[in-house]
Amino acid sequence: MLTLLQIELKKILPYKTFWVIFGLVFLLIPGVFFALGQVNPMGGKDMFSFPNVWNNLTYLASWFNLLIGMTFVILVCNEFSFKTFRQHVIDGQSKSDFIVAKILLMVVLATASMLYIFIVGALFGLVNTDNSAGLTEGIMYVGVYFIQALGYMSVALIIATLIRSTALSIIIFMLSILIESIVQVIIGIFSTAGIENYFPMEIIANLTPNPIMEAITVNQQAMQAGMQQPGMPPPAPIAEAIPLSTNVYIAVAYIIAIWGITYFILTKKDIK
Repeated sequence: MLTLLQIELKKILPYKTFWVIFGLVFLLIPGVFFALGQVNPMGGKDMFSFPNVWNNLTYLASWFNLLIGMTFVILVCNEFSFKTFRQHVIDGQSKSDFIVAKILLMVVLATASMLYIFIVGALFGLVNTDNSAGLTEGIMYVGVYFIQALGYMSVALIIATLIRSTALSIIIFMLSILIESIVQVIIGIFSTAGIENYFPMEIIANLTPNPIMEAITVNQQAMQAGMQQPGMPPPAPIAEAIPLSTNVYIAVAYIIAIWGITYFILTKKDIK
């Protein structure tokens, strides 16, 4: 497995497009995050301080995961465009090795992104918090961000493996959320079971919850608790989104399923 990873790294380390996109992502995340804090100077310090910084930063960074996924589309499509995949198979590498190599590369890229987010969040938090006591509170969002990065790259992997055309694969990947949203609306009209909330891109996107909506939900729950009078029945519960822990389990299941389906697609298509 280490040999497969070394081969993957040899392909991407000299690849300028990879470094340009990742460089932009790494520069834009702290820059945009800081700029958003300046738009609301009164709330900026609270936005940057522990523990709020973890949810706020990972939610912002989640949008840049789409760029990371797009980069992965390019890397996978290059394997077919430049006949690298075919050459590997001719040289004795199996199709399962191709999937394993891409999974290992995903893990490396997601880990690098997660560590970067941790460093950025820790720096913002330490500068804007009177003490570091809350550093670990809410840090789970950084780990969830790692799973989300894996999720987007897994979707990129299956699309690129199926389409094999860089331009078309990028278009389909970038439109995947919109396409799924349209399907969700249609299903929501004809069904009341709520299954549209369990679609893969919806689950992956919701791994990093919107901090504003999280705060609104908490405030509503506090207001409901305060309005309850002794001897009176509790107020009707607020409709809640899928719990984050459940979201994580479903996302992991989707990721593993995507890897398996990608392998199945690869075995059914020729190597040209």
